[in-house]
Order: sequence, then structure tokens, then C-alpha cells
Amino acid sequence: MNYKHAYHAGNFADVVKHILLVQLLNQLSQKNKPFYVLDAYGGRGLYSLASEEARKTGESKGGIQALMHADVEKAPAAVKDYVEGIKQARFTYDKKVYPGSPWWIAHHIEKNPNGGVRGEAFEAKASEYDALNYQLHKLPIGIHHRNSFEGIAAVIPPKEKRGLIFLDPPYEQEHKDFTRLINLLVASYNKWPQGTYALWFPIKNIEAVELFYKKLKRTEMRRQLVCELNIYPNDIAVGLNGTGMLIINPPWQFDNHAREIVRFLQPIFKVADAPDLTPDSATNVRWLVGE
Repeated sequence: MNYKHAYHAGNFADVVKHILLVQLLNQLSQKNKPFYVLDAYGGRGLYSLASEEARKTGESKGGIQALMHADVEKAPAAVKDYVEGIKQARFTYDKKVYPGSPWWIAHHIEKNPNGGVRGEAFEAKASEYDALNYQLHKLPIGIHHRNSFEGIAAVIPPKEKRGLIFLDPPYEQEHKDFTRLINLLVASYNKWPQGTYALWFPIKNIEAVELFYKKLKRTEMRRQLVCELNIYPNDIAVGLNGTGMLIINPPWQFDNHAREIVRFLQPIFKVADAPDLTPDSATNVRWLVGE
């Protein structure tokens, strides 16, 4: 595996992804019933923005650093929760730390000790698993050296009956990865159709993304929501034009909350020298299937 997330930790895509995760967790906790949450691609758990990798790309400047300097007084609740979480992580560990998805799940469980939330994280790459296990082993989340394609099938349906499967893969070969992930989602959905599935994906090759959407529409999965935030137009070749998340079976009114979140965040992450985007192309939250 050539991809190393340490180069991209805390960029705008990470921030959007984790705020949407916070929103999902908050809404799932609104019901007074236990639920299960799995991060299928755990990564290292914690990343240093002072690392050589992070400093080399400087991507966090347009992401977490931009948000932490923004006025969030009128921000959606999930954005405020996220900012408070960042402050807590930096107080606990280091002022240059950026927490990954497993930390956000564990943080939610710590905030809701009687909420009946059970969390787990998988990581297939040995070095990343070792770091994840070392950094988060004291937190309320199970850490497993496991591949998502095998592991998800083994843990669903969970005993809690409710839950979230969160997928944040590296996408080293977009076309192949999109197809493999659709197959994984379909197999998981067939085994546990009541579950909520959230899949992050990059927006950099619009043809690959559009084909991804077409293939998803052909599946039997119902209630497919897509959330997009772009900082560059699709016809400009840059490393990452935008960030997207597919949610299967989102909680009630999650689409409205997601729309508020991406509309609030997009101006904060706007690139100064990038061509202007139309409101519809800057952010887009829409149903691929169902509603």
C-alpha cells in the first residue's frame, strides 16, 4: 500500500468527513437504544501536523487550521461539537495533533457513557495497526488487525441491531476501488439491510465519480444519500477537487443537517486563486435513490 494518510491529515476532506461522522453519531444517539459503530479503515488514530509528511504537503492549512481560525458562533451544532473535540484532543495529547475517525468514535462513547454505544476499528496494514493500537488502546474502542472486506461480514448484523459502518479507504486505484467498494456495500447491505453505511470518497476524477453513482443506482440498496463539497471546479486537474460521502440509510433529517454543514464549511475552505464555483457545484446534498 503506497498511500499514507499522514500526508493528508487535517485537510479539508478530513474535516468535512469527520464533522459528518459526528453528525451521524449524534443522531444515532438521539434514540435511547444501544448501537454499534465500526470504523472499517482505522488508520493510525492520531496524526501529528508537525510531522515531516504533514509539513511537506501543508494541506492542514486549508483544512483544520482554516476552520480553527473561523467564526463558528453560528455554525451547525456538529461543527461546534467537532471544534470542541479538537480542543480536547489537543489538550490531552499535543497542540499539533489531528484525531482520526477511531478517535472521534471513542470520543463520542466517552461523552455518552450510558448510551450503550459499542465501537470498534479495523486496520489491515501492520504498521498502521500497531500505531492505532498503541495510541488508542486506553480509549473505549476495540482495535483489530483486520481487513474490512473480511471483517465487516463477520461482525454484522451486530447484537445491538442498530449501527453504523464507516468506511474511509485509501483509493489507490479509483475505478477498481469504486467497484470493489460497491460490491462490499451490496454484500453488507444484503446481510444487514437495516444498518447505516457511510462511505467517504474523493472527488478528483469526475468520470469515475459519475460512473460510481450510476453503478450505485443499479443496486437494490435503497435510501442512498450523497454529500459533496468542492473547492475546485471538476474540469481543473488538481490533487483533490472535492470531498464526498455516500450514506446508505441515513438517520431521519440527516440530509438537512448535512446540507447546512457543507454550506457553512465550503466558504471557509475556498481556495483564494481557484475559479468561482456556482452554489450548486460548490456543495450538493442529494438523494441518489429514495428519500
